[in-house]
Amino acid sequence: RLRAAGAEITSEMEAFFEVCPCRIIAVTGSDGKTTTTTLIAKILEHAGHRVWVGGNIGAPLLPQAADMTPADIAVVELSSFQLHSMNCRPDIAVVTNVSPNHLDIHPSYEDYQTAKKQIFLSQGCAGVTVLNADNAITRAFAKDCPGKVRFFSRETAPENGVFLREGVIYRSHSGEKTKLMDAESILLPGLHNVENYMAAFAATD
Repeated sequence: RLRAAGAEITSEMEAFFEVCPCRIIAVTGSDGKTTTTTLIAKILEHAGHRVWVGGNIGAPLLPQAADMTPADIAVVELSSFQLHSMNCRPDIAVVTNVSPNHLDIHPSYEDYQTAKKQIFLSQGCAGVTVLNADNAITRAFAKDCPGKVRFFSRETAPENGVFLREGVIYRSHSGEKTKLMDAESILLPGLHNVENYMAAFAATD
């Protein structure tokens, strides 16, 4: 009724995307998105970038947008609720995985998947989307990505992306692999955190 009356329906994050002066890396997924968002931010900070972190975690970014510069990078975590009706156009989008979640709120599993896809559908050909090749749903998302796709995987060796082989994490550019680190050096416990690291590496490569 409000839309029919001419009202504009928006959100804090959608407004932030409209006014943000710097590049944006956006992360979503059923699991691991907070850890992956944090890892991306730490990698970028270590590389000397000024980074702003927010979205579904931390302080609201919209009030901070005036302090940002084009040289900065914003790393935002986005939930399915934030993405559901959002015009989202990050420079780099990351989907860690998709599994049945929040079905008490979403009318169907398909609706939940559609919400997750909003993170990359409006990117354009210049965008980059990082997807989990080991998750059937996110792997299938690749066909709908308007820009470049990078995969991360424990089970396969993607031509472009990051993968795990015999305890070593590699990145691959057009099939040529380069060692990044030994997985045993990751201090966060669990194989799922190896996946989170690979997603972060693919996003910041």
